[in-house]
Amino acid sequence: MTFAEKVARGMARSMAKNDAKHKAGQTLPKGVDVEEYAYIDDGDNMHKLNVYRPSNTKNTLPLIIDIHGGAWVYGDKELNKGMCMYYASLGYCVAGMSYRLVPDVKLIDQVRDIFASLHFIAKNAAIWGADPSKVMLTGDSAGGHLSSLALCICLLKELQRIYGVTPPELDIKCLVMSHPVCEVHSIMRSKDFSPSKHFKWFQRTFEPLLFGDDPNSNEIYRYASFTQYSRGLTLPPVMLIGCERDVYGKHSRFLDIYINNMVKEGRCPRFVFDYTSKEKEKDKLCHVFEVMYPMREDSRRVLNAAAEFFQEAIRKEQ
Repeated sequence: MTFAEKVARGMARSMAKNDAKHKAGQTLPKGVDVEEYAYIDDGDNMHKLNVYRPSNTKNTLPLIIDIHGGAWVYGDKELNKGMCMYYASLGYCVAGMSYRLVPDVKLIDQVRDIFASLHFIAKNAAIWGADPSKVMLTGDSAGGHLSSLALCICLLKELQRIYGVTPPELDIKCLVMSHPVCEVHSIMRSKDFSPSKHFKWFQRTFEPLLFGDDPNSNEIYRYASFTQYSRGLTLPPVMLIGCERDVYGKHSRFLDIYINNMVKEGRCPRFVFDYTSKEKEKDKLCHVFEVMYPMREDSRRVLNAAAEFFQEAIRKEQ
């Protein structure tokens, strides 16, 4: 086992320990049905997804697809269960998948798992009572990176070639990123939101986990950060959720500037940055607080705002 692999597995153990604490006190929404499916029938538990629907509802519902975070090294579909159940309680069909994790696989394998799940969702949406023409794609932390990357791959054939996937038959009306870490070539950021010069050692350790022993020779290395894979593309409406206490908040502040410039260039029709300062928070917040504590007041506020953002995107298309 390499030093980088030891670091990745150590990170996963640390996050699992922390999550065990908040899960023990987590309250889950009621009145939601949950079904599990294998989107690749190979016996791998990481190739499964959950589908959530409000109980006793037969209507066809708009579809929310969620990609969990965990620094690419940790997590599964159960990590975001409470948040997905809350979205379902608002009147949505929600799908959230697991995908294989670093260091067992590389970034390209995670993307291919996600696209396999997206094709499975598109194929079965009608059976679940979900509308594949009304889709919100969302993700938190590393899932924010993966969700925005998946969206851009759907929009550009060259990215489809590079990652070796094809777009699913889903009409993504908007993208909602929660506390995203999208600039994978500069995980640690400075006070001015630029790449930190003091953590190059961390990047040298981390990047082989995503791209292989010689990252620069891997083509996807040049199409792995938001500023790379979104270049020249016109995106649907984008919402960004962040808070002042987020340890990775500099990524959100950087994206706020970057996507606002996309709006000025006519490459994003609507952008909202839902930013909770220390003065406005009801409880002391943290990175991905609405995932960890979906029933708290701050969390319900931002999740309701995301749902309304989705509804507005749907109305704009009608």
